[in-house]
Amino acid sequence: MDDLIYIKDNRTVPSTYALQVVEFKTLSPTELAYVYFMVDHKSPFAVYEWEQRTIEVKNSIFGDDNKFIPSIKVNTACKKYEILIETSAVRLLKAAKGSIVKLEKYFRDIDLTMMDDNGKPIFHAKDLIANLSNMGKVVDGLSRLEEIVKKEEQASNTNRGGIEVNKYST
Repeated sequence: MDDLIYIKDNRTVPSTYALQVVEFKTLSPTELAYVYFMVDHKSPFAVYEWEQRTIEVKNSIFGDDNKFIPSIKVNTACKKYEILIETSAVRLLKAAKGSIVKLEKYFRDIDLTMMDDNGKPIFHAKDLIANLSNMGKVVDGLSRLEEIVKKEEQASNTNRGGIEVNKYST
C-alpha cells in the first residue's frame, strides 16, 4: 500500500486510499500535516518523546505563539492513522526509538558525583564507559530495523509511481 499521507513539495498530500477513510475525509491539509507529523515513524519529529513532539509539531505547523488544541476528530484521525500504518516491525521501530530517547536522557543526566545515603557512588564510571562502548551497536541495530521497515513498506507497495496495474498491464 502507498503511504496514507505523505509530504510532497512541502505540502501534506493524502493518498486516494486515505481520502476514502472516514477519519481523514474532513480534515484540512494542516490537520492532516499534524496527524502525519505526530504519528508517522518517518516524520522528522518521531525522534521526540510524545509531549515534546506535540510542542515541536504545533510550533512548526502553527507557529511559536499558537493556541492549537487538536479536536476530537484530529485525535481520532491520529489513532486511526496509527492503526492503519502499524505493523510488527513499525511497532518495534517505535519502541526502539522511544528507548533511544530514554538512553539519550540517561547519558545527558548521568552524574558520576552523585552519592547514595551511605556515601557510595550511584553511578560508576566503568558502567558508563561500558554503556558508551555499546552505543555503536545500538545505532547499528536501529539502522537495521529502519531498513527492515523500509523494505517491508516497499514490498507492500507493488505499484511504481502510483500507477494502477490491471489485468491488461504487462
